[in-house]
Amino acid sequence: MNEALSLLADAFDDPVNAAFALEQLRAQWRELDPDERAALTPLAQLAARRAEEAKAAQPTEGVTPATEGVLATPGEDELRAALRFGVKPTTD
Repeated sequence: MNEALSLLADAFDDPVNAAFALEQLRAQWRELDPDERAALTPLAQLAARRAEEAKAAQPTEGVTPATEGVLATPGEDELRAALRFGVKPTTD
């Protein structure tokens, strides 16, 4: 039950990216007692509805995905700060 509640909390916390949490909840659903499933059903339905609404509300044009690496590339100042704090850069 605690794991199911944690997954629902993750889904409510970030509805745009809730698909993983909701899939995990679906995978564990049969392991829950019937009374637990009955208690969690309205929350799970609400989380799924909010996830769908959040996905539909996302802009699709002119948005650059973060996976392209443009946003994740640190600048020289960030690299110098990381070195000051003892973070060793990786060599790829």
